[in-house]
Amino acid sequence: MNILSELKLRNCSINECAKKTGIRYGALYPIVHGKVSLEKCEYGTLKKLADFFNCQVDDLFAANEDFFAYWGDEKTAEVHFEENRALVKRYTINPAKQIFYKDEIPLFEIGQIMESRCWDRRRENIEKYLFKLGLAEFNPYKICRKTHGVMFQDRIWFKYKGENLKWSDVKCR
Repeated sequence: MNILSELKLRNCSINECAKKTGIRYGALYPIVHGKVSLEKCEYGTLKKLADFFNCQVDDLFAANEDFFAYWGDEKTAEVHFEENRALVKRYTINPAKQIFYKDEIPLFEIGQIMESRCWDRRRENIEKYLFKLGLAEFNPYKICRKTHGVMFQDRIWFKYKGENLKWSDVKCR
């Protein structure tokens, strides 16, 4: 989990997070900005963060998973995650087939793109949809991992490493 991206998605400042978790701002700031790795944090700090994000401690360590973007059965891009950014190798620049607009994208923007492939987080009964996917929280990365980012209005979808899927396997129409 990228804590800075998650805070931005929740419109929450580091200061607000510090107050709500009881973690000192001076200790939280370097964690949020990747200057202190989560592996070096005390369990109590990790537990407070997990409670704040409504997830398990293990979820804090979950790295974003590289994936491929497709238009139908045509591979249009590869996305590789690094510490605070995603590197995109685009195979087409056709705007109808391409969801990524540049070759290097901050994780926050990737999160926004992923969220655009999900239901509205304020949707009535969203908990029921999340429950059906086996999720306890609204997390665009996890939702897209389960749904492949498929939407009714286009043929864009995401395929993750190790999957042997085609458009006909994931399409919703």
